[in-house]
Amino acid sequence: VNVQYYMTMEYVRGINLEQFINRHSELNRPVPLDLAVFIASRVCRGLSYAHDKKDRQNRPLGIVHRDVNPKNVMLAMEGDVKLTDFGIAKALDLMYNEEGKIIPGKDEYLSPEGASFAITDSRADLFSLGVVMSEIILGKNIFRGADRPQSRRNILTLPVPDFTTLRPDLEAKLAAIMQKTLQRDREQRYQSAAALLTDLELYLYSDRYGPTNEKLAVYLAEIFPVAQFGATPAVPHSFRPATRAQP
Repeated sequence: VNVQYYMTMEYVRGINLEQFINRHSELNRPVPLDLAVFIASRVCRGLSYAHDKKDRQNRPLGIVHRDVNPKNVMLAMEGDVKLTDFGIAKALDLMYNEEGKIIPGKDEYLSPEGASFAITDSRADLFSLGVVMSEIILGKNIFRGADRPQSRRNILTLPVPDFTTLRPDLEAKLAAIMQKTLQRDREQRYQSAAALLTDLELYLYSDRYGPTNEKLAVYLAEIFPVAQFGATPAVPHSFRPATRAQP
């Protein structure tokens, strides 16, 4: 019997998060805070799903994405948020032997562990998500340097700012979440994506009617008009083994 293997590709009608951030720079306006946190929370939900996966013997697979950055987050025009491209992810018995020898991911989104060639675990993804969340909110990557080595040095040594001084409408409780996510000592960081997700969703929904996929869809249609970006703005992306972050 001849067996043929195929890799399926999902066609995502939408944009990636980098394009979303850049569009706001073009418009000279910040991303609305509730939508910025909503997007980060959906990415966090995808990470939680991946980090908690187990094999058939109920052993944790130990999946670490290792490349959480805006290009790997897709925003479908329907409002879905998708975490994609697990191409350099590690899992149980997979790619662990490379750590200590290579830099996994993009320099300005690395965790301190990744930037220093240390062994990473799921908490590394949370630091990277903290960098991404701060970029959505501030419109810039706070660790990006003039070159790759400088970005890595910044990840390791640059003081993390008081975010409330950089965006006046940013509440102290959100700034506290961001600070905890960006703790260089991973023992002081959120210990799981589930714990971070809980705090993000409590911030979004505990005392208000928070954002939804539908609200994000309406907003995307507003800032990416058909006349400028075409009737079906879309980005094809590998869906193997991407994790969809559901609302």
